[in-house]
Amino acid sequence: MVLITGITGLTGRFLYKKLKKNMPNASIRYFVRKTSNITWMDKNEDIVYGDSANSEDMNKVFDGVKLVLHLAPRKNLRNVLSCCLNNSINRFIYVNSTGIYSKFKSSTHADLTNEILLKDSGLIYTIIRPTMIYGNEQDNNISLLTKLMNKLPIFPVLGDGGGLMHPIYAGDLAGVIVNVLKNENLTRFKEYNVAGKSPISYKELLLQISKTLSKRIIFIKIPYKIALLIGKIGDRIPNRFITHEKVLRLIEDKNFDYSDAQKDLDFNPISFGDGVRFEVMALREKGII
Repeated sequence: MVLITGITGLTGRFLYKKLKKNMPNASIRYFVRKTSNITWMDKNEDIVYGDSANSEDMNKVFDGVKLVLHLAPRKNLRNVLSCCLNNSINRFIYVNSTGIYSKFKSSTHADLTNEILLKDSGLIYTIIRPTMIYGNEQDNNISLLTKLMNKLPIFPVLGDGGGLMHPIYAGDLAGVIVNVLKNENLTRFKEYNVAGKSPISYKELLLQISKTLSKRIIFIKIPYKIALLIGKIGDRIPNRFITHEKVLRLIEDKNFDYSDAQKDLDFNPISFGDGVRFEVMALREKGII
């Protein structure tokens, strides 16, 4: 049996559909919070309620489990690993982030520490590192930009907009996870960076969103030093739009080699143009834009 945490998140929603299609006979248990919305899941699923940060909750879910897939918040990995070891689980698939390579991301150290903990645990592991994930209203990046651009006729570009981004569509990431599960022996002790079809500059990304919205938007360039100052102000005023770290990361080229995933997992991601078209369709279907 496979135990999956985090199925109600962005990637989890896409993963659930792919599991139903590609592994319909798999024995899977889902570990979800009591507050999570599971109305979209089949009623006969094996679901256990709890919090992956709570050892008492975690220790109740391992009966019959042979493999754990951790999609839930990465900050809870230490507790999940400890509970796995206490319950003689020896196979673990971990979805981390390519943020471990960033010079600016505040969680880089924690994400690196998590990988060290996993590698030192003695468990048979596979690590999947996606870039920025997008795909529906649950993502906090592309959907936020899309909603703003749908409302505003004028939109700021911080700096020159030349920093490369390499976002991955959640459906593609879900496909990678399914193929890791289906090729469990092949993927033991391996690490896979996964990203979109090709990198795209921040300015090109904004232009692609506006094109998909069929909306003419005037872009106004905000000099980088001023953008940094605005980011520092954003740190003091809690918001979802801008922080000092986000401004710093805009000039950081995020371009990742995913050839290992291509070779082992038949990974063939879609372009950002196709992915944002699917996202806009999803947002429109729900009346969000």
